[in-house]
Amino acid sequence: MAQIVRLKRSTTAGSKPTTSNLSAGELAININDGRVFLRKSGSAVGDNIKEFVTLDHEGTLTGSLNISGSITASYFVGDGSGLTNVSVTIGEQSSVRSSFSGLSTVSVDHNLDTPNPLVQVYDNNGYQILPKSIQISNNNTVVVTFDSAESGFVVVANGGHLISGSIAAESISGLDTTIKEKLNTEGVISSSAQITLSGDVTGTAGATVISSIDGGSI
Repeated sequence: MAQIVRLKRSTTAGSKPTTSNLSAGELAININDGRVFLRKSGSAVGDNIKEFVTLDHEGTLTGSLNISGSITASYFVGDGSGLTNVSVTIGEQSSVRSSFSGLSTVSVDHNLDTPNPLVQVYDNNGYQILPKSIQISNNNTVVVTFDSAESGFVVVANGGHLISGSIAAESISGLDTTIKEKLNTEGVISSSAQITLSGDVTGTAGATVISSIDGGSI
């Protein structure tokens, strides 16, 4: 009669053997979860329980995993902060465009998963429309309302990003003109350099000594 070899087993979900349950090199199985375990022992590797990984594995793996070859997955979960030596550009969907026609209320499912979306509305000629209201329904949906039926498209961008950096003042086009216009408007001048006036001076000054004024006498 053929002998049936039965491994140590557990029918309890999530149950995992310890070194006190298995001898070195002995296998065990959780028949509820479909997980197989092995006690590994030795001076170089230590004494611990290892889990076999199956194609339909569920649960959390601990430790490092080295794979030679490609990995294909339907999606990635995580912030990617631990990724290194990535030779391709991994893009992030940052905006969604949704067209509408003859509607006074437009609901856009942008699926950007953000509580801070940036929403703008344009007509079919590219001119911006100011809607009556924009409601953030949830992290993935915005609702745009108009006073009357409109046609065009809604652009929803992923907001809430922080941008830091600096730029030299001389690299900002038109900054010098803006500053001069502001000073002329406010009438505020502070300087130790000589100031030459070509006309009459009127007004009051506190604790100011004027030695000479060109253009007439006072």
